[in-house]
Amino acid sequence: MRANGVSLPYLLNQAGMLSGATSIKFTSSDGYHITLTYDQALGMRTSFSSHSPGGSSGATTVEPIIAWEWGDRNAMPENIRPFFGQSGPMDVNTASFVRDLELIEVFTTPVNVWASPEASAADGSAVPAGTELSLFHENMDNVRIYYTTDGSEPNYYSEVYNRSTSFFQPHLIVPLILTEDVTIKAFAAGAGRAASPVVTFTFTIQ
Repeated sequence: MRANGVSLPYLLNQAGMLSGATSIKFTSSDGYHITLTYDQALGMRTSFSSHSPGGSSGATTVEPIIAWEWGDRNAMPENIRPFFGQSGPMDVNTASFVRDLELIEVFTTPVNVWASPEASAADGSAVPAGTELSLFHENMDNVRIYYTTDGSEPNYYSEVYNRSTSFFQPHLIVPLILTEDVTIKAFAAGAGRAASPVVTFTFTIQ
């Protein structure tokens, strides 16, 4: 999606607001707000031509902006809002939900860290072939769970377990089917907190 606006890092730097910043809060005129960590708000992100794990074809680097117009084909005037690229191929390249941006606040307090994901079977279990394994989180609708099944370290290019939420297209959240010995590594990431530590689950087939 194309967008036009002013660079967010440049805007905040001109206001002298970046020194010691740890998180940034964006508030709309109706009171809705979202808080992002410094890295989430100001880190350079990417725009991918497709939304698929590992798919980086046509990827371009983009910076966060305060956008006053955007659109898939012809940019349309809208109320200003923060606009971010993707942290990985499975992210949606779109504006945040803060529409009609009214206030930007910068904080210097330490950020919290998301808890790690959990699994429906205990780590180290021996399970029957065909076992359905669910991954979950205490804030399931506020984070995404990135995971691998080959023992490698997961990142933002890895598979996403919860591609949707419990209230919107929940059918997209499906268990993993265990058919062979496997090592699953996963972490949770979401707005306003640092990503969780990576957790490891190892299962053997009976």
